[in-house]
Amino acid sequence: MQNLYKLIPWFIAAWLLLMLASLKFGYLDLFFWAAKNAQVQGIDYFALPKSFLNLLEGRSAFDTWGGTPYGPYATWYLGHPAFSVFVMFWFSFFSPWMSYALFVVFSLLLLIGSAHYFSKLATNKNEKVMSYFLLICAFPVYWMLYVGNMHAPLVLAMSLLLISIYEILYDIDHKSARKKLLAALLISFFSKPIVILMLPALIMVKETRNTTFKALGIYTFVSILFIVVPTLNPEGIGMARLLNTMFDFDFIKQNMNIYKNNFVLNEYMKDNAIHWLNLIAQSEYRLNHIEVFSLPVFVDSALGKQIPASWYKWPIHISLLLSLTLFFINDKKARLTALMLLLSAISLTFYLSYNTVWEYQYASLMPVVAFFYFLRNKGVFSKLEWTLIIVCSAFFYLPSFYFILPQKEVYNLSEFNLIRLNRVIPALLLFVILIIRIVRIILPNFKLRKPDVEGYIKGIFFN
Repeated sequence: MQNLYKLIPWFIAAWLLLMLASLKFGYLDLFFWAAKNAQVQGIDYFALPKSFLNLLEGRSAFDTWGGTPYGPYATWYLGHPAFSVFVMFWFSFFSPWMSYALFVVFSLLLLIGSAHYFSKLATNKNEKVMSYFLLICAFPVYWMLYVGNMHAPLVLAMSLLLISIYEILYDIDHKSARKKLLAALLISFFSKPIVILMLPALIMVKETRNTTFKALGIYTFVSILFIVVPTLNPEGIGMARLLNTMFDFDFIKQNMNIYKNNFVLNEYMKDNAIHWLNLIAQSEYRLNHIEVFSLPVFVDSALGKQIPASWYKWPIHISLLLSLTLFFINDKKARLTALMLLLSAISLTFYLSYNTVWEYQYASLMPVVAFFYFLRNKGVFSKLEWTLIIVCSAFFYLPSFYFILPQKEVYNLSEFNLIRLNRVIPALLLFVILIIRIVRIILPNFKLRKPDVEGYIKGIFFN
C-alpha cells in the first residue's frame, strides 16, 4: 500500500499533463460524445467575458448573442451578475482563445487550492497526497475544463464549506472555520448558488447561524445593487414589473425558459433577475439529451414517458425536513455530525431533483468524496456504509459508459441510460446511504423543546 501512495504524485502529474495536452490534441475525446460529434470546447466559457463586455457597451450581461460576438460559439450566460464584474473583468480583454486558456489555468488553481485546504486536515504525507488526487483526477474535472464552465469556484466553495464544519466539530480552529464558512457561502452565492438549499440546515445549527446570516446579508445587499443600479443592470425591466413577475411562476415557466424560447431572449430574460428566476423557468422542463445526467431524465428514459416533476422533489423535501430537526439536537457532536453529512446529502439532491444536469457538474462531488475520505477513521460510518461509499464514489471519477458503446452520432433511449448509469445510480445510492446514517444520528438525540427565541436572536448577532 505504501508503494501505491508513492506512485500517486506521479499519477497526478501525469493526469494534469494529459488533461492539458488533450485540450489541444483531443486525446480524451473518445470518452465524451460532444467532443466527437459537436463543437463544444469552450462553449460555456465565451459567454463569461462577453457578459462583462456587454456591460461596458450598456447592454445586458445576459444578452450573450447581442452585439459583437465573442468567440466562435457560446451558451447563455447565467452566472450571478457580480461574477461578471468582479471575476470576468480580468479575462475580458484577451482574445477569446487566450482568455479561455487563462481561465483553464485559473480553474486548475482553484482545484489545487481546494486540495490544499483538505491537505491541512491530513495527519500524514499519504493523506496529503490523496487530497490532491481526489480533487483533480476525475473525468468530470477534465470535461469542466474542456467546456470552460465556471464550476471550479463551486468546487472551492464546497471544499471550504465541508472543511469549516469539520474544523468546528473537531475543535481545530473555530475562528478560521467561520472565515472558511463565510467564504464558502459567498463564493457559491456569487457563482453557482447550490448552497441556498443548505441554508435551513446552517441556520438551525447555532455554531453556523451567525456566519450564515452575515453571508446572506452581504449577498442580499450586493444582489440588490445589481438590480437597482442602471449601470449594472442596463436592460432592467423596472422594480414594479419585476415584483409582479417574480411571483408568477406559471408566467416564468412559459416565457423565460431558454429552451422553450429557442434561445431567443425576451426583455424579462435580459434583466439581471433572470439569474434567480431561471431555476423556476427550467424547473419542469425535461431535456432528454445524451449529455444530461440527472435522475429525472434517467427514469423518464427507462419508463418511456415523463412523470410529474414534483415526484423528483422528494430528496429536497427529505433534506429540508431533516434540516429542521437539527434545531432539536442538544448534543454538539451529534448536531454537527448530522449537519456535515446533511450538507453532503443536499449537494446530491441537484443530480436527483433538477432536470438539466451536465456531466461536468459532477466535478462538485469531488470535495464531498475527499471529505468522506477524512471521515473514514472518525467512527461516523459503519464498515458496510464505508465500503458502499467507496464503491459509489469511485464511479464519479471514471468515464461514463459512453466509451463502451459503438461510436455513432445517434443513440436510443436505452443507450442513453447506459451512458448515464454510472453517474446517476451511484449518486442516488450515496444519497440513500447518507440519509439513513443521518436519521440514525438524529433519532437518539432528538428532543422537542420550547424554542429559545431570545437565544436564537442573540446567536444570529453574537455567536
